[in-house]
Amino acid sequence: MWWKRKQDREWLPWYRAPDFKGRMTEGEKRQLDSFRMRERHPAASYLDLPEEVQSYIIRIELENYDLKQGNAASGALFLSGVGAAMLCVNYFGVHVQPAESFWSYAVALFFLIVPWFRHSWQWKRNANEFRPRGVPIPTDEHIKQEWELDYLTRLDQKDGSKHDL
Repeated sequence: MWWKRKQDREWLPWYRAPDFKGRMTEGEKRQLDSFRMRERHPAASYLDLPEEVQSYIIRIELENYDLKQGNAASGALFLSGVGAAMLCVNYFGVHVQPAESFWSYAVALFFLIVPWFRHSWQWKRNANEFRPRGVPIPTDEHIKQEWELDYLTRLDQKDGSKHDL
């Protein structure tokens, strides 16, 4: 059901994920699978990077996470402020008479309350994106993905074929 927590599913690489919309051939996917089956992936791992690069990556990830969480909170605060202002105008009747309709109060309460449910959903989504459960270190995965995309791009340039990844 939509209200229950999603079951832990087997982790798939980015090019095998059900929501991947690129046009890769099965041969290219198998070739990337062969890289991932090796004991050591051709891309550098996070721990192989210099300490300065590791701290730079961590700082960028944290700044991105803070920006996303800040945007989620500011959107909820703004819409709740709009709802509070609507309630004030409806109740006190600033420059107009107080509202006599139930619907104007209902809309104001909607704007006051509902953004916080959306905020909670966005907050959890951003947190799971930052540190998902049951997957390798996300930074290593991103390094592998960049290497694999670069590999496929060079392979396509060598073959002369052009298609979206």
